[in-house]
Amino acid sequence: MQVETSRPGNMDSARLKAAFARLFARMQSLGFDAVIYHYTPVPRSPDGELMTPSLREMRNAPADMHQLWCERGYYQANPVQRYALQSCVPFAWSYQFPASCVLRHMMDNNAREVSRYMCDNNMPCGATVPLHLPNGGFVTLTGILTRHYTEPDISDTLARMMFLAHHFQETAFPLFDASMRTCHHIRLSNRERECLAWSAEGLTAKQIARKLHRSVATITLHLNTAAKKLGATNRVQAVVRAMHYRLLDS
Repeated sequence: MQVETSRPGNMDSARLKAAFARLFARMQSLGFDAVIYHYTPVPRSPDGELMTPSLREMRNAPADMHQLWCERGYYQANPVQRYALQSCVPFAWSYQFPASCVLRHMMDNNAREVSRYMCDNNMPCGATVPLHLPNGGFVTLTGILTRHYTEPDISDTLARMMFLAHHFQETAFPLFDASMRTCHHIRLSNRERECLAWSAEGLTAKQIARKLHRSVATITLHLNTAAKKLGATNRVQAVVRAMHYRLLDS
């Protein structure tokens, strides 16, 4: 079964889909039965929680997996993703034998629910390549096996898989539009972003009002609305969070 996540309309979807089809074919040639790709421009929230991916592509994965991972919190509980964020090298993992792999310290109660789902759907083990991008983004490419791997087999596979991940990311990233490269889970209007940007430069609401030829009340409303969207308790925290989510990038 092929499963794809929805994408922003301005992305070059056709070319991205073709690139992923090529990646899937190459991953199959390495012996993987299913492939999952995640991209997020901001890996963690200011509170340290994993951010749900902005882009998720899957092949040969169950139809309900996207909803569980992106809407029901399985992504945040997934021990593979949690470990990947701490790692800079490819790694193999197994839900059949978690005590003997990198997941051994990640198996809390939430992770066990993910583990049961993966084993019940014949996705017991696999390998993941984490990519920490220069612009702060985070990518994982995961290949899933329906049979247990052996260490000699997987070591050579990991090296080739890492090459494929880097090659695919270099191909895919130019196809992302500007909205994809910022955190789109929080949406600020252009005016709210502009007001926060000036606030980040140290301007008061009165100074921003003069610069934008608006009333102080209007500027204050924009700043307060932005702060509420960002979950900030004051203007300074709103600026810090907007910068964290890269919402003020030009």
